[in-house]
Amino acid sequence: MSAVATAAQTLRRASVEPESQTGLDYRLARQSAERMGAFRLIHDAYVRAGLGHPTETGMRVTPYQIQSTSHIFVGMLQREVVSTVSLIGDGELGVPMDVMFREEVDELRRAGRNVAEVSCLADRRRDSKRFLSSFRELTRLMAQFARGEGIDTLLITVHPRHAKFYAHYLGFEPLTDRVAECPHVEDRPAVALQLNFAHIDQHRPRCYDHYFGEWLAAEELRPYTLDPQELHFLKGVTTAAEIFGVACGA
Repeated sequence: MSAVATAAQTLRRASVEPESQTGLDYRLARQSAERMGAFRLIHDAYVRAGLGHPTETGMRVTPYQIQSTSHIFVGMLQREVVSTVSLIGDGELGVPMDVMFREEVDELRRAGRNVAEVSCLADRRRDSKRFLSSFRELTRLMAQFARGEGIDTLLITVHPRHAKFYAHYLGFEPLTDRVAECPHVEDRPAVALQLNFAHIDQHRPRCYDHYFGEWLAAEELRPYTLDPQELHFLKGVTTAAEIFGVACGA
């Protein structure tokens, strides 16, 4: 929640029409500087929202984000990361919401679903229209990338009061009726949602034409690999507590 909950709250206040120009360059965070900028932005967003504590590095890095199955997306203003979201692939650690909804996610796995979780959404700016544009463009890039990588189901945890937005505009559906307390972010309530790409291809939610009406160039959707030295450094930055905290920090 934290960043995602903030996103939903902002989006409910804002128009769903995009701005003509966002002024940002949206991309996968292929460069180390871009990833470090994303981790700093996430850290600041969590601390500002009261859902995380300051760290010595000024970064919030979860073990999930540095798995080979995961990728980070950024919105750049010149050389500064001002918006970010992470796509957590179902790797060795699983996905973040396993902490609260393991049984439900395992049902998808047993059904042969290739799942990934949307996590760590953060934006530096407070203006709702600019934030909405960033949200739309980042998640459009992320959704097209996910489909290109063979992911068929996106997962997310949000505060219950924000679930309607994700259902009506983006096409998410409840994964379960159960509400869980989210550890490490003040035990805020969390619900689990899923988005099945095959389902929205048929039912076309409000976002569909913007997200999939025109596909990005293949080069823009190319995955990246972390440099071994950077991976070693980031492993030292993560903490065991963050393994659980990420589940509620989507």
